[in-house]
Amino acid sequence: MWFASHKEEVRRMIEIQSLIATIYILYYSLIGVTIITFALIIALVVIISKQK
Repeated sequence: MWFASHKEEVRRMIEIQSLIATIYILYYSLIGVTIITFALIIALVVIISKQK
């Protein structure tokens, strides 16, 4: 019985680790997309201001 409960704990730990890894990936991809968006906005502002 102890082995079965230990197995469940290990499975939960693995699930929590994969959940944390997924959250990290989503968080850093959100930061990356935000940086790219601001860079594109700045580039558009520079291009539009040069046309006038």
